[in-house]
Amino acid sequence: MTTYVAVFALLLAYAALVAAYFALRTLARVRRTASLVTRDRMSGQDLVRETTQRHAQTSAAMADQVSELRAHVDEAKADMQNHVQAALRSASGAGALRNVALVRYDAFSDMSGRLSFSVALLDSRGDGVAISAIAGHADTRMYAKGITAGKGEHELSPEEKQAVAAALEKHRSGLLNRKAG
Repeated sequence: MTTYVAVFALLLAYAALVAAYFALRTLARVRRTASLVTRDRMSGQDLVRETTQRHAQTSAAMADQVSELRAHVDEAKADMQNHVQAALRSASGAGALRNVALVRYDAFSDMSGRLSFSVALLDSRGDGVAISAIAGHADTRMYAKGITAGKGEHELSPEEKQAVAAALEKHRSGLLNRKAG
């Protein structure tokens, strides 16, 4: 899913780049016109009329280009939404992260606000990762530990164990609700 978001961001960046290119072209035309104003010996009214016509043509051309660009952006956006929806539909498979639980706590007695946390991200088999962030006065340290079949590959802290248990409990209660229905 992160890949789709990155592709969408790239498409938006491309659209911004194209818009900037058209803006720079217009600026160059305005500068050329301004230099003509200072050089030409035309009467003021003729010069204003010609410049106005030229800018009207340029504006019409830019409006066409912008509407074409919008169509491309809308098409890319629709494609991205379709890809994201397809990814979400396929995420219901066995390997998807389906069981998530978060435990917030105070890691140190002199710190309050429950700024530290442990989160368990598990699939339907209980495989995944436990991520912990320990907030201190000067820094925050993060730790990640692999989880296989609901057990840590390294020793889990009490908060990590609590998060894993809560994630697995959500999975079990979801299965019971499906079987009862």
